[in-house]
Amino acid sequence: MTASIRLSDSLKNLLGSEGLFTIEAGHSVREAIVSLGINPDLVAVVSVGDEMQSKDYLIQEGDTVRLLAVIGGG
Repeated sequence: MTASIRLSDSLKNLLGSEGLFTIEAGHSVREAIVSLGINPDLVAVVSVGDEMQSKDYLIQEGDTVRLLAVIGGG
């Protein structure tokens, strides 16, 4: 059972990757974020399909999870 994670451009740059990962379903988004080496505090928005979800959402088979980073400025 697998799902996909897609990263925003800023998270892609952070990891130096193309930003698409296949992961095992059944874990929380937070667990998946940590397994990718991303600090969960850097993720501001989690969406699955057209719905916003929390980082505690349990990833289901076939899900595409989009992660958007906190935007800083000043």
